[in-house]
Amino acid sequence: KTTKMDLQTILYHLLLFCFDPSTATSLITGQRVCKAGKGKPCYKLAYFSELRRKLNYMEAERACRRDGGQLLSVESESEQKIIEQLITELRPTDGDFWIGLRRNHGGEDSNLDCSSQYYWLDGSKSTFRWERRVSE
Repeated sequence: KTTKMDLQTILYHLLLFCFDPSTATSLITGQRVCKAGKGKPCYKLAYFSELRRKLNYMEAERACRRDGGQLLSVESESEQKIIEQLITELRPTDGDFWIGLRRNHGGEDSNLDCSSQYYWLDGSKSTFRWERRVSE
């Protein structure tokens, strides 16, 4: 069992990944957290030993694909809370996080609804609102 201190000691530079649970056993680096078995998301906090070497978005995406996963897509409030729990246990100096949200090319039209301007790397539309709107 990995303790909080072990995790903080081991993880130097972090990325957050979402993996198909069937491929999770083949992962060889980082801390894996799987929820409720097959068919449920499996998250991996991956580390890179070189603190000076931070990955940009595209490099992080490629690193995930090489490891059998993809950058995280947050699809519900409960999933967001799981992710928040995982990362709040870490120090800010432990690293950076990338998620798989992209902006559509040409999405500069201010008349468009904000959610229609973004998509997840798996191709699905961004429908989850992380912020509640205040009723007027």
